[in-house]
Amino acid sequence: MPSTSFERRRRRAGLLFVAPAAIVLLAILAYPIVESFILSTQSVRLVAGGVTKEWNSFGNYIRLAGDETFRRAVVNTVFFSFGEVALVVSISLAVALLLNHPLGRWGFFRIMLVIPWAIAPVANAVLWKWILNSNYGILNGLLKSLGLIEYYQVWLARPWSAFGFLLFIDVWKSVPFIALLLLAGLQRVPSSLYKAAYMDGAGRWQAFRHVTLPTMRGALAIAVVLQTIWSLRVFEIIFVLTRGGPADATVLMNFLAYRVTFNFLDIGYGAAIANIIFALTFLLAITYVWLMQPRKRRVSS
Repeated sequence: MPSTSFERRRRRAGLLFVAPAAIVLLAILAYPIVESFILSTQSVRLVAGGVTKEWNSFGNYIRLAGDETFRRAVVNTVFFSFGEVALVVSISLAVALLLNHPLGRWGFFRIMLVIPWAIAPVANAVLWKWILNSNYGILNGLLKSLGLIEYYQVWLARPWSAFGFLLFIDVWKSVPFIALLLLAGLQRVPSSLYKAAYMDGAGRWQAFRHVTLPTMRGALAIAVVLQTIWSLRVFEIIFVLTRGGPADATVLMNFLAYRVTFNFLDIGYGAAIANIIFALTFLLAITYVWLMQPRKRRVSS
């Protein structure tokens, strides 16, 4: 009984200490989420310097089904997310393998790797806007000096070219963090497993396939979930480089929510789009938390 009483007092004290932080989190996170959902069930307009709100139930969500621009944004987002996650994880795994090699363990390589990730998102987008500029961009000058193009190209004026460069830029910025995450996973693989595999006659590819990949399954799953979440949040490079053009070829769901809300001032409809993104991100976040939980290993008798 005394121990039970002590545990209760200890739990109450813990809840008391956590309460201020929990209240702040509820105020910062819960209130905007609830308010966004309420806005999505209303028709909100700015009229004569004021805000008018009319209840329309789930009209904004029903409207999504018939919106061609929203369907285009969903398709773009799916293509972008799948392509970005596949490229980032595969390239990051290759980089992690190189950094884990004895010749790649020099700290200079890791410092150079972090630079793209450390650049602020807007600064990164402005940097690439200069590189891709059709008049004085470095890329045009380099390709022309090598004889690969005859005249300067407007890289962001064609749909697939603009989409491809946005994908490339986001991959370039995302690879460093995921590579370091996978490198940490690689360094946890016991060397004894590789020795046993080589003693059984396995080659490098067989060791990678049957030792490295199964052992890193958790780290790879976490990398995929995290990168999928981040791919749904891409905004800065679209805002700075293309503004969703040309012809909505680079409009993703996140940017569409911004454009509908702040350019078209259709606040309720923009909130509905934002809530769809939030629901997808929330499901992925639950998956991430589940993957991070320690697993109990069954001991066979």
